[in-house]
Order: sequence, then C-alpha cells, then structure tokens
Amino acid sequence: MKSRQPSHLVPQLKMKAWLHRGTYHASSIRDRNAAIQVARRCIYGHKQLRRFAPEAVEDPDVLPLALIRDRDNLSEVISRWDEANVRYRPVSRAEAEKIIPDASFRKVSGIFQVGDVSLNTRILYRKLFALAQKAGCDFYLGSEIEKIDGRSLIVRDSSGDRRTFSARKIVYSSGIGAKDLFQKHHGLNLPIRYWKSHLVVTKRLAQAGVFFLDPHEAAMMHHGDVSIVGFNEDALLCNEPSYDVIPDRAENLRRGIRRIFPSWDDRQSINVACVKVDYVTDLMSARSLNIAINEPIPGHVLVLPGKMTEAPYLTDVLTSYIHEQLDNPEIALRPCDQFPLQDSTAIREVA
Repeated sequence: MKSRQPSHLVPQLKMKAWLHRGTYHASSIRDRNAAIQVARRCIYGHKQLRRFAPEAVEDPDVLPLALIRDRDNLSEVISRWDEANVRYRPVSRAEAEKIIPDASFRKVSGIFQVGDVSLNTRILYRKLFALAQKAGCDFYLGSEIEKIDGRSLIVRDSSGDRRTFSARKIVYSSGIGAKDLFQKHHGLNLPIRYWKSHLVVTKRLAQAGVFFLDPHEAAMMHHGDVSIVGFNEDALLCNEPSYDVIPDRAENLRRGIRRIFPSWDDRQSINVACVKVDYVTDLMSARSLNIAINEPIPGHVLVLPGKMTEAPYLTDVLTSYIHEQLDNPEIALRPCDQFPLQDSTAIREVA
C-alpha cells in the first residue's frame, strides 16, 4: 500500500546517503566549469569518506549502472567525465541485463558502470561522534539557542538549564535551521532557499544501484533490504521547509521507477518528502550545489555543503578560513602574511 511517512517519523539523517563520485553532477549542472568543479569536489570527498569510514560503505564490491537516454548528450557527458576524472566503464545492453535482470534498458543510449556507492550514515556519524568526544568536544543534544549577545551564546536544554558559551568564531552548520537562527537572533534575512524533493522507499529492487543522468528520470541506491529512489531535477522551490508530500510529484517519481522496472510491485512502498537548502546571491538562479562559507556578522560564520560528499572539502576550506581569521602568536608570520590586503571576512561563497 502507498502511504506517507508520518511527520514524527521523518528521519533526521539523510534518507538516501549517496556517496557520489562526480558521475551525476558532472553531467547535470548546466555550466560546464561549475559541473567539473563540483564533480572534482565529490571525487575528493568520496576518497576521504571511504578512507575514513570504509565500514560505512554498503555493498562496496557492487558498482551501480549509470544510464543516459539522450543520445545527443552522450558525447558531452563523456567529455566532462574525462575532464573531471570520473571513473566509468561502458557496459553493453546484454551485460547490463545480466547485472540487473529485472530492469528495462529500452531506449537507453549509454550504459556505464561507475564508482558511486551507498553509505550508512548512522555508522559514519557514530564514528565521527566518538572521535569528536575523544578529541574533547562536548555535545548538547535537545538544546536550543535562547539568546546571542555579541559572541556569546546562551543555550537552554530540555530541562530548562542554561549555559553560556563564548568564542572568537561561532560556526553555524544547522542547514534548514540557519535562516531562522539569523532572523531571530541577528535580524538578518539571509538568501537561503528551501528546495523540496521526493523519495520513494521500497523493497530492494536489484543487486546493483541504477540511475539515469537525464532530467526527470529515476535514480536509486540501495540500503540493506530497501531501495531509496529519487527523481532527477525534481527539486521545487518552497517558502518554508515542509515534509508534506506533494501527491503528483510523488506519482511522477513512481512512473519513473516503472520506466526502469516495469514489473515493480509498489504495494509495500512509501512516499517521503525531503528538504535541501542552498545559499545564493542571485535569487533567480538554479539550485546551487556549491559549498558556501559566509560571515554576515563578524564572528558568526555560516557554512553549507552543496552535497554530503562535498563535506570533507568544505571542512578543509573552513579550517583554512578560520586559521586565516584567528592569529596564533606562537606561529611565525610568513613574508606574504604581512602583505597589506583587503579584509576578506565578509563572504566567501566557493563557486
């Protein structure tokens, strides 16, 4: 039966943890230079995350299939992959049918085995959490910021107890909550946008993942006994974050699944809506998949990763950014550090 996941069950972790390796973004972003840039960041993040938590990679020895329907776009996609160093192996229709017997490859112009994998985010986050605690980090779960006074935060926990934290730099990485935080506590309306898209969670459809690169086609990865399926370029701009499912959008996705798996039995499947954010300077532009580091108020730094796979790159850039802003007198300056430059704390949107 089709059902919408109740709001109290909407997962706090990423539903479809797809560890990209540049395959999709090299082809889907319209601007070639931006596409190559995001693809390379995803490749970097892919390597870092696999090295950091190999135990979180699901089915590491099973490579997915990437499909291209539009023959006119085939050579451009391959050219971008080559430039970005995306790994791919052309696959014949006969071989693809052996890998995924239940799938239909009719009207498909190109089939490629690629390096993207699924990631168990709970395992990844547990490892990050444990290592952060070991390094001396404290976590205050179930707490909220009650007041911001300069560079001090007053935080109240669920029992009503309050703590005050002060720092030279405060980093906000709260995703969809960042806009409300800056509106409430700083009186700033940041150009953060909300994008709603949909997923279908269903019984596992195949051994290997399979995804189209064409717009408005299905893309799926597998997690254990289930498949999580999204729709390319399905994101809908919305005024406020909401997990309510839009029925016709979900039905479009289901039709896309049937174009790959015509005999799919959808009786044990659910529709889920998810919300993503981006930070832009041009509100008329398409959804940005680039990372952003922005310091709209001195000492208060907002960071947004374009994709989860870009998070390692974002962390490196953020570390460099913080280092540049916070001087350490024990470390000698280089000659270039003493060269007069304009203040760079206003904004760094990595495009």
